[in-house]
Amino acid sequence: MVMVTFMKIILLLIGLLMPVAALAKPDLPGNVLPEVFDSLGPTVQELVLADGRRVHYIDDGEPDWLPVVFTGGLGTSVRVIRLLDFLRSMRETLQIRVITVERNGFGQTEYDPDLDMADFSEDVEAVLSHVGVDKFAVFGISGGGPYTAKIASRNTNRLLSVHMAATSPSLGQPSRCGQDSPASGYRDMLHQPMRFFGFAPDSPMHQVQGFQDTAFDEAARAHNLRGQMADATPLDHEISLYCKEGAIDTSNVKVPVFVYRGLADTVLGEEDLQVWRNTFPAADVTMREYAGEGHDVQYRHLDQILLDIAGYGDDVLVCANNKNKLITPEKVQATDNVRLGLCAWPK
Repeated sequence: MVMVTFMKIILLLIGLLMPVAALAKPDLPGNVLPEVFDSLGPTVQELVLADGRRVHYIDDGEPDWLPVVFTGGLGTSVRVIRLLDFLRSMRETLQIRVITVERNGFGQTEYDPDLDMADFSEDVEAVLSHVGVDKFAVFGISGGGPYTAKIASRNTNRLLSVHMAATSPSLGQPSRCGQDSPASGYRDMLHQPMRFFGFAPDSPMHQVQGFQDTAFDEAARAHNLRGQMADATPLDHEISLYCKEGAIDTSNVKVPVFVYRGLADTVLGEEDLQVWRNTFPAADVTMREYAGEGHDVQYRHLDQILLDIAGYGDDVLVCANNKNKLITPEKVQATDNVRLGLCAWPK
């Protein structure tokens, strides 16, 4: 018995020392070794204005693609654009170029208490001039909606379309200002990025791998990047601007306006189609409402928003019998075999 065990050990050692022909390296396919590096996301660029102030922006897309100025929600940095990247390939197929400008006091941008929404609009206009863009669409979400309206009001002759998602034209009404502002509750969350940008457990965005973690990273960047250690001053200033600005005059906007609203959104008021028509009286306003959905429709229905920006606004994107289709709104009827958005969304 001892001899058998000894022989097994000898054979095992011999096997470990012998070359293993079965593990020979296969030939590498020609496309395995890359010729270029993979992207880690869009690069933040800097534009120094005539007065020496530094504006940070991202220009993501080809020069001849359709430009859209994207403005993220309350207290976000310029890199919030990363939350749109889960449909990056779709955006590139539609040839949409996204340009976003960082707001006062967030991310890499120093805080200046004298700047307001008009100054931000001027920053956007300076960036557009710098990158050679004349005509453009605008896309604002949540707390970025008023900024988007301000940009639109100043550039009516340059607009292609307006897209307002999970936002409200009444953010500057007295009932939503000061201590009564629903946004004021966010100031206490700045020290906890996972609370500031945490999506509800039942949010469909948890189905997108890495989305929530990217949102956490964005919150940390927006309020800590320059060592400001979650200083609430820029956020308080931004909230005060909604009230200082009040109702923004968009009566001269004549391009198509698209509004995306979750009917279960507890953050916003009940602004129906007529409210938005009153806000954009000269425009053709399309309201896309989503029953049972909350304050994340800007991401859950980003597929539809991208199609609307690209000029497919007459149709609605649905998954019918596990196939992506564009159909007219009057034909939309949600059933077990038909649901809104890409088939990539789980049932």
